[in-house]
Amino acid sequence: MPHYTPTSPTVSVLMAVHDAEASVRRAVESVQNQTLRNLELVVVDAGSADGSARWLESAAERDMRVQLVRAGGCNRQEALDLALERAAGTYVTVVDADAWIAPSFVADLVELAEARSLELAMGGLSLALSVGGARPSEVDAEAEGVVFPTQHDFRAGAWQLFASGQLLPASGKLFRRDRLSDLGARFSAPVAGDHALVIEYLRDVERVGVLPGASYHVARSLEAGPRDAAALEGYRRLEAEHEALLGLYRHWGLEGDAASMEMLQSRYVELLARCVEAVCGWGSRTSAPDQRRIVGKMIETDHAQLAASVARPRDNGARSLIAPIRSHNVALVCVQARLVSLLRRGAVGVPVDAFV
Repeated sequence: MPHYTPTSPTVSVLMAVHDAEASVRRAVESVQNQTLRNLELVVVDAGSADGSARWLESAAERDMRVQLVRAGGCNRQEALDLALERAAGTYVTVVDADAWIAPSFVADLVELAEARSLELAMGGLSLALSVGGARPSEVDAEAEGVVFPTQHDFRAGAWQLFASGQLLPASGKLFRRDRLSDLGARFSAPVAGDHALVIEYLRDVERVGVLPGASYHVARSLEAGPRDAAALEGYRRLEAEHEALLGLYRHWGLEGDAASMEMLQSRYVELLARCVEAVCGWGSRTSAPDQRRIVGKMIETDHAQLAASVARPRDNGARSLIAPIRSHNVALVCVQARLVSLLRRGAVGVPVDAFV
């Protein structure tokens, strides 16, 4: 593999950091230890108050491939935009501050992309999610190795990658930087989260390849306790993202494809169920009348009613809500969601892309 050249690295690795002292060292070192040496790591510290920035400064002093950018008061997507603006590589990939990558991850993606002239190459993801210090729930999003040589082939098979949770995260992928630039793609687009950039990139992508197995690993911790305060924001994001995905499939001319539509509606129901659980579940501080009012607005929409009529979610909790949603039984939806939340207590139960 060629050694690092400051003006023309093969790959720019982007990382946003905020108070990640417990995990950032492993993340950075997994990038530094890649078998492909000709890469740069552009890491943006978004106003960390812990020791993250100090450790990153030390890492940048020891390794000229590490470029540290300090940016106080910005969110993760804004930080990634700053990193992208400074990237110089032919390719771009994202590594989260609580993730780590296998030593050959970048080299394998580049080899696949260059051997088959791909516009997008991706690997599998693994997620270990813990809530309140409990034992982590572990789930993988991976596929068999495959190359989609034409746009038609990719669009026809994309639903399987969406269904596994592998396709939407920006992490675990290798993008062409010139194509990102031509598209004007940004992480902080109107649809919240990194998924907006990926959706924009997928609209007219031609050739896509997937590596077998999972080489991108995330260990994420969430605080225990009430989540009802964040439920409405999560629901707003869900609605915007679902509309963007429907728009993507309309652009692809596949709004009548049964497998694709079932996947989209099943994903929507699984995530809607989580929003409902956040409002009505264990520890909620929202009054019962307000719970019914909020949930009523969630399940009476055209999105919710259409999804409940065709979805076949894998998650048992989401399946249990389909009948009461379809019958507009708000009280039963709340009761069922409360029971489900008590039984699952933090288990993942939704696609990996909800957390990555």
